[in-house]
Amino acid sequence: MRTRDELFRAAQREVAARRQRAVTMADATRREALRRHPEIEQAESERTRLGAAYLMAAARGADITKRAQAQRAFEEAGHTVEQVIRAAGYDPAEFEPKFACPICKDTGVAEGRPCQCVAELARTLRREEINAASPLALCSFDSFRLDRYSTEVDPDLGGPVREYMAKVLSYCQRWAANFTSKSSNMLFMGSAGLGKTHLALAVADAVLGKGFDVLYTSSAALAAQLSREHFDRDSDDDWLTACKEADLLILDDLGTEFMTPLVVSMLYELVNTRMLCRRPTVYTTNIVDQSVFEARYTEKVASRMLGNCRIIKFFGADQRLK
Repeated sequence: MRTRDELFRAAQREVAARRQRAVTMADATRREALRRHPEIEQAESERTRLGAAYLMAAARGADITKRAQAQRAFEEAGHTVEQVIRAAGYDPAEFEPKFACPICKDTGVAEGRPCQCVAELARTLRREEINAASPLALCSFDSFRLDRYSTEVDPDLGGPVREYMAKVLSYCQRWAANFTSKSSNMLFMGSAGLGKTHLALAVADAVLGKGFDVLYTSSAALAAQLSREHFDRDSDDDWLTACKEADLLILDDLGTEFMTPLVVSMLYELVNTRMLCRRPTVYTTNIVDQSVFEARYTEKVASRMLGNCRIIKFFGADQRLK
């Protein structure tokens, strides 16, 4: 998992590599064409000669008639080059690099600022990270199947599960659509297989699409990585920093991690930092008893999660069995 800055630098390197590939391919096409058709090089040399003559006439202050003649000769030479290239069976555009971004021509900079293509690529790289880490790949709201929830009244809920989950889906869609750096936290609580991870990833997808940086990790993977980083001072992967800085953090499957005093301490640092910096987090857990939740994570951590989240409970039968 990379920090926002690391991801941006990776995107910049990829854009630079794109430019190099485009230039190399165009140059290879041109060199092969010149090898097979020497007349192209002859026509280009003549165009270069006439171009130099035109510049020289302008530099020496030649009269306007001579400058116009030199300019026309140079332009005609350009047309001749194009005709010779086409006669050889090529399109002149084949000799020019085909850049992926027409705005910055794969330089990564437009009008003195990072080009939007770099930010878009950074989001693509982040999506790839999430897809690699998530059990369902990146889900969407459209693929959330309400028809898998019962229309019968649930005794614990006191109403039809499908109707209730439709409201949960609608709330998550609005939350993602209106996401800002000051959005509230959410805690999805419910038994296994009720769609918590699916909705969390759908939220991640929508928020990524709005241009924010989103991180996804399971609680077990995060705890294991934080423990490794703590004891390996040479590690370049700083998951804790990345998780602290993300615009939105999806911390999935709380309750599956191997708890140690170190993990509790680092979780406290992460949760407290994000709370103080007002950076939204979406948690999911299969723990449905809040007293069990508090006992597992200690009062300091649990109170910050439970007290600063909108708790959304999930009901129904295990969707994975269906």
